[in-house]
Amino acid sequence: MKHKSGQKNIPVIPAATLDTKGFRLLPLIPEQVDSYEMHRHDCFQLFWINEGHGTAQIDFQGYSFYPNTLCLISPGRVHGLIECKPDKTFSGWLLVFSKELLVGQQLEWPHTSLIDLMEGTPFHRIAADQATIFNTLFSLLEREQEIERKEQLEAVNSYLRLILIEMSRIQDSWQQRHREEAGFRLTKEFVTAVESHYRTVHSVSEYASMLHVSSNHLNESIKKTLGKSAGKVLRDRQLLEAKRLLRYSNAHIAEIASYLGFRDSSYFGRYFKKNIGVTPTSFRKG
Repeated sequence: MKHKSGQKNIPVIPAATLDTKGFRLLPLIPEQVDSYEMHRHDCFQLFWINEGHGTAQIDFQGYSFYPNTLCLISPGRVHGLIECKPDKTFSGWLLVFSKELLVGQQLEWPHTSLIDLMEGTPFHRIAADQATIFNTLFSLLEREQEIERKEQLEAVNSYLRLILIEMSRIQDSWQQRHREEAGFRLTKEFVTAVESHYRTVHSVSEYASMLHVSSNHLNESIKKTLGKSAGKVLRDRQLLEAKRLLRYSNAHIAEIASYLGFRDSSYFGRYFKKNIGVTPTSFRKG
Protein backbone atom coordinates (compact mmCIF):
# COMPACT_ATOMS: atom_id res chain seq x y z
CA MET A 1 0.00 0.00 0.00
CA LYS A 2 1.35 3.40 -0.97
CA HIS A 3 1.42 6.34 1.43
CA LYS A 4 2.09 10.01 0.85
CA SER A 5 5.51 11.35 1.72
CA GLY A 6 5.86 12.11 5.40
CA GLN A 7 3.01 9.88 6.49
CA LYS A 8 3.51 7.71 9.52
CA ASN A 9 3.74 3.98 8.95
CA ILE A 10 4.24 1.04 11.28
CA PRO A 11 8.02 0.93 11.80
CA VAL A 12 9.57 -2.12 10.17
CA ILE A 13 13.02 -2.93 11.52
CA PRO A 14 14.80 -5.12 8.96
CA ALA A 15 17.26 -7.83 9.93
CA ALA A 16 19.98 -5.89 8.10
CA THR A 17 19.82 -2.99 10.59
CA LEU A 18 20.42 -5.45 13.41
CA ASP A 19 23.63 -6.55 11.71
CA THR A 20 22.13 -9.99 11.38
CA LYS A 21 24.10 -12.50 9.34
CA GLY A 22 21.51 -15.19 9.45
CA PHE A 23 21.08 -14.71 13.19
CA ARG A 24 21.90 -12.46 16.10
CA LEU A 25 21.59 -13.03 19.82
CA LEU A 26 20.95 -9.98 22.01
CA PRO A 27 20.77 -9.80 25.80
CA LEU A 28 17.53 -8.38 27.18
CA ILE A 29 18.56 -5.31 29.17
CA PRO A 30 15.86 -3.93 31.53
CA GLU A 31 16.57 -0.27 30.88
CA GLN A 32 16.20 -0.87 27.14
CA VAL A 33 13.31 -3.33 27.23
CA ASP A 34 10.73 -0.91 28.57
CA SER A 35 11.64 1.73 25.97
CA TYR A 36 10.77 -0.32 22.89
CA GLU A 37 8.08 1.39 20.79
CA MET A 38 5.57 -0.53 18.74
CA HIS A 39 7.25 -1.93 15.64
CA ARG A 40 7.64 -5.02 13.52
CA HIS A 41 10.42 -6.91 11.79
CA ASP A 42 11.02 -8.74 8.53
CA CYS A 43 12.68 -11.55 10.47
CA PHE A 44 11.82 -14.01 13.23
CA GLN A 45 12.30 -13.22 16.91
CA LEU A 46 12.38 -15.57 19.85
CA PHE A 47 12.33 -14.00 23.32
CA TRP A 48 13.61 -16.15 26.17
CA ILE A 49 12.77 -14.64 29.58
CA ASN A 50 15.01 -16.40 32.07
CA GLU A 51 14.23 -14.21 35.07
CA GLY A 52 11.83 -11.35 35.69
CA HIS A 53 8.23 -10.26 35.36
CA GLY A 54 6.55 -7.71 33.15
CA THR A 55 3.99 -7.00 30.47
CA ALA A 56 4.19 -6.75 26.71
CA GLN A 57 1.87 -5.50 24.02
CA ILE A 58 1.38 -7.54 20.88
CA ASP A 59 -1.24 -6.55 18.31
CA PHE A 60 -3.48 -4.54 20.66
CA GLN A 61 -3.34 -7.09 23.47
CA GLY A 62 -1.40 -6.85 26.71
CA TYR A 63 0.26 -10.00 28.05
CA SER A 64 2.10 -10.79 31.26
CA PHE A 65 5.36 -12.69 31.21
CA TYR A 66 7.21 -14.56 33.95
CA PRO A 67 10.49 -16.45 34.46
CA ASN A 68 11.13 -19.36 32.08
CA THR A 69 8.92 -17.93 29.36
CA LEU A 70 9.25 -18.09 25.57
CA CYS A 71 7.65 -15.62 23.20
CA LEU A 72 7.65 -16.20 19.46
CA ILE A 73 7.22 -13.27 17.10
CA SER A 74 6.77 -13.94 13.38
CA PRO A 75 7.69 -11.42 10.65
CA GLY A 76 5.21 -8.56 10.35
CA ARG A 77 3.65 -8.89 13.80
CA VAL A 78 3.33 -5.54 15.61
CA HIS A 79 4.78 -5.64 19.11
CA GLY A 80 6.64 -3.77 21.81
CA LEU A 81 7.75 -4.62 25.33
CA ILE A 82 6.22 -1.99 27.54
CA GLU A 83 7.09 -2.71 31.16
CA CYS A 84 9.43 -4.70 33.36
CA LYS A 85 9.04 -4.89 37.14
CA PRO A 86 11.92 -2.74 38.46
CA ASP A 87 12.15 -4.55 41.80
CA LYS A 88 12.86 -7.92 40.21
CA THR A 89 15.98 -9.41 38.67
CA PHE A 90 15.57 -9.49 34.91
CA SER A 91 17.57 -11.48 32.38
CA GLY A 92 17.05 -13.20 29.09
CA TRP A 93 17.85 -13.29 25.40
CA LEU A 94 16.40 -12.19 22.11
CA LEU A 95 17.26 -14.46 19.21
CA VAL A 96 16.78 -12.78 15.84
CA PHE A 97 17.07 -14.92 12.74
CA SER A 98 16.27 -14.36 9.11
CA LYS A 99 13.66 -16.20 7.08
CA GLU A 100 16.48 -17.25 4.75
CA LEU A 101 18.12 -19.22 7.56
CA LEU A 102 15.23 -21.69 7.42
CA VAL A 103 15.37 -22.15 3.65
CA GLY A 104 16.90 -25.41 2.56
CA GLN A 105 17.55 -26.55 6.12
CA GLN A 106 14.36 -28.61 6.49
CA LEU A 107 13.54 -26.50 9.52
CA GLU A 108 9.88 -25.82 10.14
CA TRP A 109 8.91 -22.80 12.18
CA PRO A 110 6.39 -23.92 14.80
CA HIS A 111 2.80 -23.16 13.90
CA THR A 112 2.74 -20.23 16.30
CA SER A 113 -0.39 -18.66 14.87
CA LEU A 114 -2.31 -21.88 15.47
CA ILE A 115 -0.79 -22.35 18.93
CA ASP A 116 -1.60 -18.74 19.80
CA LEU A 117 -5.20 -19.22 18.68
CA MET A 118 -5.50 -22.35 20.81
CA GLU A 119 -3.89 -20.97 23.95
CA GLY A 120 -4.85 -17.31 23.69
CA THR A 121 -1.32 -16.03 24.24
CA PRO A 122 2.01 -15.94 22.38
CA PHE A 123 3.86 -16.44 25.69
CA HIS A 124 4.61 -19.99 26.75
CA ARG A 125 5.92 -20.70 30.23
CA ILE A 126 7.94 -23.89 30.44
CA ALA A 127 9.06 -26.34 33.11
CA ALA A 128 12.35 -25.99 34.98
CA ASP A 129 14.00 -29.00 33.31
CA GLN A 130 13.22 -27.62 29.86
CA ALA A 131 14.43 -24.17 30.95
CA THR A 132 17.86 -25.68 31.65
CA ILE A 133 17.98 -26.97 28.08
CA PHE A 134 17.09 -23.54 26.65
CA ASN A 135 19.73 -21.84 28.79
CA THR A 136 22.31 -24.26 27.42
CA LEU A 137 21.26 -23.76 23.80
CA PHE A 138 21.26 -19.98 24.09
CA SER A 139 24.71 -20.11 25.70
CA LEU A 140 25.97 -22.18 22.77
CA LEU A 141 24.52 -19.64 20.33
CA GLU A 142 26.26 -16.88 22.27
CA ARG A 143 29.54 -18.76 21.84
CA GLU A 144 29.00 -18.92 18.07
CA GLN A 145 28.35 -15.19 17.96
CA GLU A 146 31.48 -14.17 19.88
CA ILE A 147 33.96 -14.99 17.11
CA GLU A 148 33.80 -16.51 13.66
CA ARG A 149 34.34 -20.24 13.85
CA LYS A 150 34.71 -23.11 11.42
CA GLU A 151 31.35 -24.28 10.02
CA GLN A 152 29.60 -21.61 12.05
CA LEU A 153 26.41 -21.52 9.98
CA GLU A 154 26.04 -25.29 10.26
CA ALA A 155 26.40 -25.04 14.04
CA VAL A 156 23.86 -22.22 14.24
CA ASN A 157 21.40 -24.23 12.14
CA SER A 158 21.87 -27.22 14.42
CA TYR A 159 21.24 -25.21 17.58
CA LEU A 160 18.22 -23.56 15.99
CA ARG A 161 16.89 -26.96 14.99
CA LEU A 162 17.26 -28.14 18.58
CA ILE A 163 15.44 -25.05 19.84
CA LEU A 164 12.57 -25.73 17.44
CA ILE A 165 12.45 -29.36 18.53
CA GLU A 166 12.35 -28.37 22.20
CA MET A 167 9.63 -25.82 21.46
CA SER A 168 7.52 -28.49 19.77
CA ARG A 169 7.97 -30.75 22.79
CA ILE A 170 6.57 -28.04 25.05
CA GLN A 171 3.25 -28.47 23.27
CA ASP A 172 3.25 -32.26 23.53
CA SER A 173 0.35 -32.56 25.96
CA TRP A 174 -1.77 -30.37 23.65
CA GLN A 175 -0.51 -31.76 20.37
CA GLN A 176 -0.93 -35.36 21.46
CA ARG A 177 -4.70 -34.89 21.47
CA HIS A 178 -4.69 -33.52 17.91
CA ARG A 179 -1.59 -34.71 16.08
CA GLU A 180 -3.27 -37.61 14.30
CA GLU A 181 -6.60 -35.90 13.80
CA ALA A 182 -7.49 -34.90 10.25
CA GLY A 183 -9.30 -31.89 11.70
CA PHE A 184 -6.09 -30.60 13.28
CA ARG A 185 -4.18 -30.91 10.03
CA LEU A 186 -6.97 -29.17 8.14
CA THR A 187 -7.05 -26.36 10.69
CA LYS A 188 -3.32 -25.88 10.31
CA GLU A 189 -3.70 -25.67 6.53
CA PHE A 190 -6.60 -23.24 6.85
CA VAL A 191 -4.77 -20.89 9.23
CA THR A 192 -1.74 -20.92 6.90
CA ALA A 193 -3.95 -20.18 3.88
CA VAL A 194 -5.71 -17.31 5.66
CA GLU A 195 -2.37 -15.75 6.57
CA SER A 196 -1.33 -15.83 2.92
CA HIS A 197 -4.63 -14.80 1.28
CA TYR A 198 -6.80 -12.82 3.72
CA ARG A 199 -6.51 -9.68 1.56
CA THR A 200 -7.79 -11.35 -1.59
CA VAL A 201 -9.84 -14.38 -0.52
CA HIS A 202 -12.80 -13.33 1.61
CA SER A 203 -15.17 -16.31 1.75
CA VAL A 204 -14.97 -19.59 3.63
CA SER A 205 -16.23 -21.41 0.54
CA GLU A 206 -13.20 -20.23 -1.44
CA TYR A 207 -10.84 -21.54 1.25
CA ALA A 208 -12.77 -24.81 1.33
CA SER A 209 -12.31 -25.13 -2.43
CA MET A 210 -8.63 -24.27 -2.07
CA LEU A 211 -8.23 -27.04 0.54
CA HIS A 212 -10.42 -29.54 -1.40
CA VAL A 213 -13.07 -29.96 1.29
CA SER A 214 -16.67 -28.85 1.69
CA SER A 215 -17.47 -25.61 3.51
CA ASN A 216 -19.39 -27.52 6.19
CA HIS A 217 -16.50 -29.91 6.82
CA LEU A 218 -14.03 -27.04 7.02
CA ASN A 219 -16.18 -25.10 9.45
CA GLU A 220 -16.82 -28.15 11.66
CA SER A 221 -13.09 -28.92 11.81
CA ILE A 222 -12.16 -25.35 12.73
CA LYS A 223 -14.84 -25.19 15.43
CA LYS A 224 -13.68 -28.48 16.93
CA THR A 225 -10.03 -27.40 17.02
CA LEU A 226 -10.27 -23.68 17.82
CA GLY A 227 -13.72 -23.26 19.30
CA LYS A 228 -14.65 -20.64 16.73
CA SER A 229 -15.98 -20.69 13.19
CA ALA A 230 -13.81 -20.54 10.08
CA GLY A 231 -15.52 -17.26 9.21
CA LYS A 232 -14.51 -15.73 12.54
CA VAL A 233 -10.88 -16.78 12.08
CA LEU A 234 -10.90 -15.04 8.70
CA ARG A 235 -12.69 -11.93 10.01
CA ASP A 236 -10.32 -11.66 12.97
CA ARG A 237 -7.30 -11.70 10.65
CA GLN A 238 -8.78 -9.06 8.32
CA LEU A 239 -9.74 -6.83 11.23
CA LEU A 240 -6.36 -7.21 12.90
CA GLU A 241 -4.64 -5.80 9.81
CA ALA A 242 -7.25 -3.05 9.57
CA LYS A 243 -6.60 -2.06 13.20
CA ARG A 244 -2.84 -2.10 12.62
CA LEU A 245 -3.13 0.23 9.64
CA LEU A 246 -5.65 2.55 11.31
CA ARG A 247 -3.64 2.93 14.50
CA TYR A 248 -0.07 2.89 13.17
CA SER A 249 -0.34 4.55 9.76
CA ASN A 250 -1.82 7.71 8.30
CA ALA A 251 -3.15 5.97 5.20
CA HIS A 252 -6.59 7.18 4.16
CA ILE A 253 -9.44 4.88 5.16
CA ALA A 254 -10.28 4.40 1.48
CA GLU A 255 -6.68 3.22 0.89
CA ILE A 256 -6.94 0.75 3.75
CA ALA A 257 -10.26 -0.55 2.47
CA SER A 258 -8.81 -1.06 -1.01
CA TYR A 259 -5.65 -2.69 0.36
CA LEU A 260 -7.74 -5.19 2.32
CA GLY A 261 -9.91 -5.99 -0.70
CA PHE A 262 -13.15 -4.23 0.25
CA ARG A 263 -15.20 -2.90 -2.65
CA ASP A 264 -15.50 0.59 -1.14
CA SER A 265 -14.73 2.50 2.04
CA SER A 266 -18.40 2.72 3.09
CA TYR A 267 -18.77 -1.04 3.14
CA PHE A 268 -15.45 -1.35 4.99
CA GLY A 269 -16.68 1.19 7.55
CA ARG A 270 -19.90 -0.74 8.19
CA TYR A 271 -18.02 -4.03 8.39
CA PHE A 272 -15.50 -2.61 10.84
CA LYS A 273 -18.14 -1.02 13.10
CA LYS A 274 -20.27 -4.17 13.12
CA ASN A 275 -17.36 -6.29 14.33
CA ILE A 276 -15.33 -3.84 16.45
CA GLY A 277 -18.13 -1.64 17.78
CA VAL A 278 -16.72 1.70 16.63
CA THR A 279 -16.09 3.33 13.26
CA PRO A 280 -12.62 3.21 11.67
CA THR A 281 -12.27 6.94 12.34
CA SER A 282 -13.11 6.55 16.03
CA PHE A 283 -10.72 3.64 16.37
CA ARG A 284 -7.95 5.66 14.74
CA LYS A 285 -8.45 8.52 17.22
CA GLY A 286 -8.16 5.90 19.95
